[in-house]
Amino acid sequence: MKMTEALKNALLCSGLLSMVYACGDTNKPTEPTDKPTNISTTSTADAALRIHEQDDPDHMNPLVSSAANSEYIHNNLFQKLLRYNPSDLKLTPQLAVSLPEVTVIEEGDYAGGMSLTYEIHPEATWDNGTPVTGEDYIFTIKAIKNPKVNSAALRPYVQFIDDIIVDETNPKVFTIYSKERYFQAEESSGNVTFVLPEYHYDAEGVMRQFAIAQLNDPANTEELKKDASIIRFAQEFNQKYGREPEQVVGSGPYRLTEWTTGERIVLDRKKEWWGDKVKDNKMLEAHPPKIIYRIFRDWTAAITNAKDGQIDVLRSLPPTDYNRLKEDSKFNATFDLSSPDQFMYQYIAFNSRLPQLKDKRVRRALAHLIDRDDLIMSIMEGMATKANGPVHPRKDYYNKALKDIEYNPEKAKELLTEAGWKDSDGDNILDKMIGGKKVEMRLEYKYTQGHPIRKPMGIILKDEAARVGVEITLAPTDFPSLLQDADNREFELVALAWVNTPGLDDMKQVWHSEAAVEGGDNRVGFGTPESDKIIDEIRETLDTEKRNTLYERLQEIIYEEQPYIFLFATSERIAIHNRFEGTETSPARPGYIEARFKLRKKEQ
Repeated sequence: MKMTEALKNALLCSGLLSMVYACGDTNKPTEPTDKPTNISTTSTADAALRIHEQDDPDHMNPLVSSAANSEYIHNNLFQKLLRYNPSDLKLTPQLAVSLPEVTVIEEGDYAGGMSLTYEIHPEATWDNGTPVTGEDYIFTIKAIKNPKVNSAALRPYVQFIDDIIVDETNPKVFTIYSKERYFQAEESSGNVTFVLPEYHYDAEGVMRQFAIAQLNDPANTEELKKDASIIRFAQEFNQKYGREPEQVVGSGPYRLTEWTTGERIVLDRKKEWWGDKVKDNKMLEAHPPKIIYRIFRDWTAAITNAKDGQIDVLRSLPPTDYNRLKEDSKFNATFDLSSPDQFMYQYIAFNSRLPQLKDKRVRRALAHLIDRDDLIMSIMEGMATKANGPVHPRKDYYNKALKDIEYNPEKAKELLTEAGWKDSDGDNILDKMIGGKKVEMRLEYKYTQGHPIRKPMGIILKDEAARVGVEITLAPTDFPSLLQDADNREFELVALAWVNTPGLDDMKQVWHSEAAVEGGDNRVGFGTPESDKIIDEIRETLDTEKRNTLYERLQEIIYEEQPYIFLFATSERIAIHNRFEGTETSPARPGYIEARFKLRKKEQ
């Protein structure tokens, strides 16, 4: 495929066609600090696992975090009742003894609904030696449902929970009750949230004052938002537990011991961890004595550090670098490379609340300025599949009937003209009278500083847009700040990715109008009466064929409204040092379970 001049310039400026970074966004490789001396030894220093991260996480409180790279770290500090097994992509017990006992309820207060009964491992304890119980799970759910806690993205998943009752004879056994038969009840109750210790995160027992039914009732929402106890709890919960090691407490095998912004995050394995007492559960394996996440925004620095023995795992390698490393015999002698599929797609989101972007014809016009075929071949080197909607193309309810939105600048001009945009003053920037004021078509594109995919996409979009009278400025920023801006709706165009699980999609988190509140994941303000109705129906539809039909119609509506430029679903690009075993990769993000990595024994 012929590479456009805009794409060529973008790749050169992004460093994807050359290892020489001439356009900024770089930081020099640091001097070796964690280099293993001999991979055959089993000393703590050599057995430490060093993982590259391109940016800092946003928060160490998993209930208020919205960054995927944060969750990868949380996996080692906290635990969920269930976790996806990377081998078969099925939900598997972690903190729970087994999958829940699910019962359809035909009579009584929950007639027409369901219940799920879980048991937490008898051995499971918190760091202070007290047992992990159903009361901790109840606290966690109440914290999410607190309307002042920054957990808007999680609330749709636990909305179905109407009550939780702990067994009087065994505090580790509890039953979730729901008045509806929620299609994703098992995943949402077991896999969506990490369980937090009530004794640490709510020492005063504030949330015990509120019943789940009280927190659920929409009629109470405004009153609860003004409640002094609700506010006091939320203010502390949102801020206090986000960063300092002594404030981060979980049931996982590791504890946070250091976070130096822009440099590294260090986790140390607990000397006495309850999971060591449980046999035959791979979800409780934890081998590295120390996990160090080393932060390099510049890929040249990250790869150099890996070659120097200072990094053991590289994830989401730029495709050009990945293919170059595949041909590097010296690198392949010490690293194993793999490219599993992943449940993630890249997109550019529009803030449709803004006057320039309210009209869907404008949003479609900008979508016509992206040549996805060219991007996939040139930036992704073929390791991606076009996505035309919010469902991953690998899932069986992906709407294959949706036509590709082709690269077509002339069509973009036509749509902009139809929407009333013209250059009235001859400055080569389109404008339009809106509310009695002249508004110019000037937009800002926000993206993660130094990102190997989103940076060149922005450069291309800027160049193509200028040709049709739209001025786009590029605004690189660090990832936590980017997420904060997105959550606060302080953006015009923002480049992000949606990371999902292998399970069914509950579209409410991102696409229901209820999720358009500040802090929710419907950052673009999308929602129609029909789309909201379909999303609600999907949640209650257990029949697969009927549910898939609803999924397909919802994708049609989103496609027509163009709230995002849906780009492509990518394959992961991973390199793992072969001094470890247990490093099998998988489509389940992040593509591996680092706690399973075990230093290979010295060869005799």
